[in-house]
Amino acid sequence: MPRRDISREELFALVWEKPTQEVAKELGVSDVAIAKLCARLQVPKPPRGYWARVRSGQTPRRPPLAAFREEVDRRRRETVRAKSAGLLSKLQQQFYQAALSDLKRQGIGIDQAELRAGRLPDLDADIASQILLLIQGRGHDWVKDGAVETRWNHSVQASASKVVEKLMPMARPQLLMFESEGNRNWYRASGPAVLVRLTVPLQERIASLVRLVREHELRHVVMPLMACDHAWSAHHVHGPDTYLLLESTLCVSRTEIWVEAMRKAWREEDPPERVTIGRLNLQSIMPIDYMPVREVSLSPAISRAAIRPYRERLQALLELDRVHEMISHSAYGMERNVPDQTLALADRIWFGQGNPFRAARKAWEHLQDELERWESELEAERSALAQSILGVEFGDIVVAENRGRFLRLSVSDVSLHASDKGATFILNGTRFRKDGTLGKQHETLALHFEGDF
Repeated sequence: MPRRDISREELFALVWEKPTQEVAKELGVSDVAIAKLCARLQVPKPPRGYWARVRSGQTPRRPPLAAFREEVDRRRRETVRAKSAGLLSKLQQQFYQAALSDLKRQGIGIDQAELRAGRLPDLDADIASQILLLIQGRGHDWVKDGAVETRWNHSVQASASKVVEKLMPMARPQLLMFESEGNRNWYRASGPAVLVRLTVPLQERIASLVRLVREHELRHVVMPLMACDHAWSAHHVHGPDTYLLLESTLCVSRTEIWVEAMRKAWREEDPPERVTIGRLNLQSIMPIDYMPVREVSLSPAISRAAIRPYRERLQALLELDRVHEMISHSAYGMERNVPDQTLALADRIWFGQGNPFRAARKAWEHLQDELERWESELEAERSALAQSILGVEFGDIVVAENRGRFLRLSVSDVSLHASDKGATFILNGTRFRKDGTLGKQHETLALHFEGDF
């Protein structure tokens, strides 16, 4: 069974069914990898001595699989979003109805696409795709012609963007075909063709790059198709004479996208050649002017208003941290200060066969296992609490000022450290380069709240 196919429940069943070494061998990974996976998914492992007790005929207690705090919190947020996602405001309903009217005039069946009490129905993927492109191409005209009764301004565009945001997950992803310029016949193509699946995350990334181009008045920015997180959506098709290696990048300007490729022959003596592959107008393939902004702007100082709803959880976390630290110091002090031989000698001289000192040591060893599990649960709570307070999720793009410089970060980890004097929020992630592409450098952003809870 490949590791990526294992659910949290399956992993829990495996580690309590057989020793970790056997589970690791079965999955083709190391026992250290299994331990890390258990820690990341908050799956409790059997304590030390568990399998010896099983072999001796005992049936030790098997704990239940506790709720995954991070997962529970994520599902709760998704449930709230789902309840409000399909509900359109009166202005948004006008944009939607104008799109349906255009589709109806074109003879396209829209019987199942009508709103129900102001909510979006379960739309056909092709209908959703066409509505998105109609909003992009006709949204401003609908306002001008009176189909949408309002005056065009920034808030109206933001309202239309919300409709786009709600429709995008329903739409069928388009497959963009970038062909070699100057030769459109595949059967005798002198250059490659590149097919890119225009998924929702890729559209959001393209929209953020377009905003970067417009804000900084750049000609275009590039995103490597071979190294970026959307590489799986690109497919390269070569003509019959292409015995080449291909490295390609997606180029994004204010109005267009295209692919530039560096093609290399198998033979090292043949020089590499740069090829431009196709150009597509952004407005014709996606609602680029109405794409929702996915960037989160954060201030270096966290306000008391952001902390107030989570005051009790922060206080509870602080108390648990203190208790954990106190017990950890005691347990590890017991482990370091008294050698096993000394304990064994003391048991033999004073207690004979009773061995209370060594029994105490075994109890401390068991406690250490529990402390490790406790630490993983505390870290999960720190992450979930930090995400709730900051309004940040894994994968979000965070924009902030860090040490006097502008920083744009793709978030991969969030945590916090609390004390009596306040809290520090830690965001880790990959930094964007100045040209707007996602780089390889990892960066840490620290945000502070000073004061009691």
